[in-house]
Amino acid sequence: MIRLCITSQTPPLRPLPGATPNPRKPWRIGTDYVPNVGGVVPMMRALLRESVGRWVAPNPRWVALSSPDLPPQVRTDDGYVLETVDLSAETRAAYGRFKESVWRSFHTPLEYHFPIADYVGFAEYNFRTAVRLLERAAEYDVVYVNDFQQILVGGIVGSAAPALLRWHIPVDLKGYPEPVRRFFVKSMEGFDGIVVSTRAGLEELIRAGFHGRAFQVYPYIDPSTQRNASAQEVAALRSRFGIGLSDPIVLAVGRMDPVKRQDLLIEAFARVRRRQPTARLMLVGGGSFSTRTVDAGAGASKAERWLDYLEQKVRELRLDSAVIFTGSLSDADLQTAYSTAEVFVHPAPWEGFGLVGVEAWFHDLPIVVSRGAGISELVDDDVNGFTYPPGSVAALARALDQLLAHPELARRMGEAGALTARRCTVQRAAPRLREIFERAIRIYTYSGLREGKSLGARLR
Repeated sequence: MIRLCITSQTPPLRPLPGATPNPRKPWRIGTDYVPNVGGVVPMMRALLRESVGRWVAPNPRWVALSSPDLPPQVRTDDGYVLETVDLSAETRAAYGRFKESVWRSFHTPLEYHFPIADYVGFAEYNFRTAVRLLERAAEYDVVYVNDFQQILVGGIVGSAAPALLRWHIPVDLKGYPEPVRRFFVKSMEGFDGIVVSTRAGLEELIRAGFHGRAFQVYPYIDPSTQRNASAQEVAALRSRFGIGLSDPIVLAVGRMDPVKRQDLLIEAFARVRRRQPTARLMLVGGGSFSTRTVDAGAGASKAERWLDYLEQKVRELRLDSAVIFTGSLSDADLQTAYSTAEVFVHPAPWEGFGLVGVEAWFHDLPIVVSRGAGISELVDDDVNGFTYPPGSVAALARALDQLLAHPELARRMGEAGALTARRCTVQRAAPRLREIFERAIRIYTYSGLREGKSLGARLR
């Protein structure tokens, strides 16, 4: 079995308020903690549930950035051990600023600003994570690093253990200055392989001059986590947010962040309401781990500022009774939100993939996404959803209007989407990831770099 270590910026769990976990016993989900949301954490948890005890050894380790309410190490009843990496407040702030600049640049092509003075914080976070991995290198067969926040880790870990990078954000290096493009490409090449979300991502790596090993695996979910809500649950959710039982709902799910561009959706929805006067727009999402603990500074967080801006836009467009901001929802309520909607839309002009679209497909919803979102690679227009040019309010409004005006068309497209979603399950992804992990491990084994032998000792 493979001894696996996962790393991510965001820790996989968040302690519940008032909980007093026993440090001598595993923390219990729902009693001591809840899982963090977002794309990375649910994907990695699904992978562990699917693989631990089959081809991944029990008690895998998960290394993540610390938060004030987390101890250095946590055993969980979810099958993994969490180990946190701490940073000083000053380093955390510098890391957050640099990371945010990189994040925004990849989600807003041709716009970039890297605060070089803050790069030291980014480098220190990567260094501390790599040192933690090196201290335990003999305990792992492979390290699975998640996303750009730890792009320097592969080069630091070096030949101590196989390290693979899962790249979640858009892969688009066009327009970057040559030193910046070279920085990303060379850092990626420090890993023993990179896993990207789409075929377009692989093509972009080639265009960018990447010379390492690259693999494509669609992001995935565990279908067993998706369920259709009962009629009573649907009625209760609609009542809670003041939505009539017959009012059609356009649903969007995503954290409150400018790169998600909920403002474009609100503008498009204002046009839709002229022809669909009973339609309602439900915006689900709150702040992320970053906005709570990494990017937070004096005053309101990024998520709070963005929400204020969106609420002001709603008032200006006189949509107060038509747009509902739910904030973060529990998993049960989120499943109900999917079950009660007629159409799902993901308005981000640029997105690494957009896994929420797959969740919507599993609930038989047609989806509307930008052609700059990775999931658009799986959308067949007029079959399982609609795509539109990034940032086009008019095209987005037309797609939503067509689906709301033709419920039977929306139903058929949702059913086709449910079939497409089968391409994005953990049951399909796990065997492919196992092959990728084993390939990296074999390279180190054949080189004599694992099983306690150095290359020099083997050659002698």
